[in-house]
Amino acid sequence: MKIDESLDKKVDGRGWRESVEWKRKAVHLSGCFLAVWVLIFAEPLATAVLFLLAFFIIAVDYSRLRAKKWAELIYQVFPMMYRNDERNTLSGSSAMIAGAAITSLLFESGPAFAGIMCLSLGDSAAAIFGQAYSFRRQQLGLEASDGTSTPVVNIRQGKTIAGSLACLIVCALIIFVFITKDFSTVLISSTVATAMERWTPGRWDNVTIPLVTAGVLQFLLSWN
Repeated sequence: MKIDESLDKKVDGRGWRESVEWKRKAVHLSGCFLAVWVLIFAEPLATAVLFLLAFFIIAVDYSRLRAKKWAELIYQVFPMMYRNDERNTLSGSSAMIAGAAITSLLFESGPAFAGIMCLSLGDSAAAIFGQAYSFRRQQLGLEASDGTSTPVVNIRQGKTIAGSLACLIVCALIIFVFITKDFSTVLISSTVATAMERWTPGRWDNVTIPLVTAGVLQFLLSWN
C-alpha cells in the first residue's frame, strides 16, 4: 500500500489531530499567565495569589476524589482533562499550580518566570512533537499503535527523542530571549529542563521542571 505523506492518514481510526492532547496542552499553556504574573507583580503578592489559587484547585481536585457524582460531572464537562491514571489521584493541573507557587516562593522573579515558562511551553512542545513523531512512525509501520480507537490521552506514552529535542529548543529560546544571552547558562539550564521533562515520572514533571530549572538558572546567574 502506498504510504500517505500526510499526517491526516488515520491510525486505528484516529488522525494526528485527534491523537494530540490538545485540551491538556491548553491547560499547560495557561501556565504562561502564571509565569507573567510572577514576573510583573512584586512579592509577597505574586506568591500569595499563586498559593491561594493552588489551594483552590487542589481542593476542587481532592473533592473529585471524594465524591463520585462530582467526579462524573467533571469528567463529562472536561472529558480529556484527566488521563486514566489520574482518575484516582491528584491531577497534573494540581501539580502544575503547586509547582509554580513553590517556584515563585523559593526563587527570584526572573528564574521563576523562566522555570514556569519552560514547563508551560517546553513540556507542551515535547508532547506535541513527540506525539506527532510517534504517530508518523505508526503510519510507516515502524511502531505499534495502542490497538484501540481511544485518544492517546488515555495511555501515557513513552518519551521520544523528537519530543525532547523540541523541549530543549523551546526552553533554550525562552531563557535566551528573556533571561540571559550567555551560551553556557542557556545550554545548561535548558538541558536541565529537558532532563526533568524526560525522566521525571508521571505528572510530577509539572513540579520538577519549574523548580529545578529556576534553581539551576538562579545559581548560574549568581555565579556569573
